[in-house]
Amino acid sequence: MDLHRGGRERSVAEIAAELDRRGHDVTILCQEGESGISGVEVLPLGFTGRGQPAKFAEAVRDVVRREKYDIIHATLLVPDFGELSRVAANVYQPRGGTVPGQIAGKTRRLYPLGRIIRQASLLFNSKRQCELRMEKRIVADTSVMCLGVSQMVVEEFATHYNRCQNVRLVYSGVDVPQVDDATRAAWRTQWRQKWDVGEKDIVFLTVANNFALKGIGEAIKALADFSSTEARLVIVGSGKTNPYRRLAGRCGVGGAVVFEQAVENIFELYSAADAVVLLSWQDACSRVILEAIRWSLPSLTTRFNGAAELLARGAGIVVESPRDLPGIVAGMEKLSDHNKHLEMSNACRDTSDFASNIRQVDELEKIYNEIVER
Repeated sequence: MDLHRGGRERSVAEIAAELDRRGHDVTILCQEGESGISGVEVLPLGFTGRGQPAKFAEAVRDVVRREKYDIIHATLLVPDFGELSRVAANVYQPRGGTVPGQIAGKTRRLYPLGRIIRQASLLFNSKRQCELRMEKRIVADTSVMCLGVSQMVVEEFATHYNRCQNVRLVYSGVDVPQVDDATRAAWRTQWRQKWDVGEKDIVFLTVANNFALKGIGEAIKALADFSSTEARLVIVGSGKTNPYRRLAGRCGVGGAVVFEQAVENIFELYSAADAVVLLSWQDACSRVILEAIRWSLPSLTTRFNGAAELLARGAGIVVESPRDLPGIVAGMEKLSDHNKHLEMSNACRDTSDFASNIRQVDELEKIYNEIVER
């Protein structure tokens, strides 16, 4: 439960904090971590090395049996009790998408030979095989409510498991800090000066830890074809940068691509950017896009990102695939057009409340009450 690790951890923390604010008692069962959330108990159970997720899931089962929680909301795989074949969860919400959906995302970015090798290697990947068995068991129990964080994930349940009964759509939502215009302007000036970027120059921002899965290479190639020679592509994350630095050099944009380590406050960088570009090969519902919407920052992403469904309201641009280079470049051109950018920023404001954590927890709370009453 490390809030700096990724989107799932931060989303779980925000949901838990809001539930606590509403008067519920919340415990987070995790492999490791400590409570950084006021009022919320974080209970680390271990099992982070070999043998998980099965051992961790068994530890969860033991705690669930002992504590008698009203609602067990699983965002990771959990086992059955072995009693009347009942699964140890009321709600299953795979925040990264279903296991087959994740596998498909990592496979689709490969070319045909690579896909064949990847599919064959899955047969010998004991961790993935364990995850597939566990998720199949969970989804087979129709008493467990399956929640999709986007319509894309709802469709994964139907496609991979033929599961449509007791499946609901609850879009992800995010919290954003309350910051005045003067602070945002100061952040913008600070970071753009660091990047040696003029106020009228275009800054595209990508936030990712898995550079390959989030299309960093494709974004660099698109920047090379983009008409503005003063544009910057700022890449924030903890991935290995050297291969992408070399790619940028080969594409002739080495000086236009900036790499930043993960920062404590990503909203400073959102303030400095003009648009987010996230060329996902697989994203159940990217926090980056949701945060950008709530920050009134237009985005460009792919149809493989569940958050693209919210951009359809006019808050950004959706392309078919990270390989759609002409479409990506055309999208960059639109994002750099002042009038179109303004229209998309206004659409972000109109969509902001829907992308909020408050709306998400409103819907979850209704589901919890429905389960308890039943």
